[in-house]
Amino acid sequence: MTENKNTDIIEGQVVDQKHDSGHSIKSFLAPVLVDIIMLVLGITLLIWADKVVNGISIAIGALFVLYAAYNFIAYIRSEKTGADIAKLIAGIAMLIAGIFLITQTDFMKAIISFVVGIFIIIESMIRLQESLKLRKTHREAAKVPLILSSIGLVCGVLCILGKLLIPDIFLQILGVMLILFSFADISGFLSIRKK
Repeated sequence: MTENKNTDIIEGQVVDQKHDSGHSIKSFLAPVLVDIIMLVLGITLLIWADKVVNGISIAIGALFVLYAAYNFIAYIRSEKTGADIAKLIAGIAMLIAGIFLITQTDFMKAIISFVVGIFIIIESMIRLQESLKLRKTHREAAKVPLILSSIGLVCGVLCILGKLLIPDIFLQILGVMLILFSFADISGFLSIRKK
């Protein structure tokens, strides 16, 4: 009887370890996937800056138009209640925004560096906090993640300032900053994960 209980406990621990391992892999893949997307975006911005931003603007605009069409169809099929009218209003707003983004791609050029810069700053602040937590227990091991998250912060600030300081080549600057941030973020994440 005791042997059966011990076997059950051991099997339970093995299942828990497999579950933790699967969860750990998923939590590792998500940030790395975002960094890979940012790296690809950085490289494409460096090579084809205007075409990439125009493509992003048109793609987002098309998604808005599709969402608007979905809301219009849902409204037509509905019983025209208050909630359905809200869908119609949201559909009209999304249609206007979609058409605007498709026809006015320069707007995306004006805001993309700010949006990406803020995203990079937030991500870098998260990594910086993780690095500072690591520093409490492993002072030496925290040096590299601290440096890399600081590089990320600088990249985020330069993304925002690039549009203001050097407007002619800010998209290329944005591409370089995305590449640097992606490498720094992946390296910092891997070094934190090892510890």
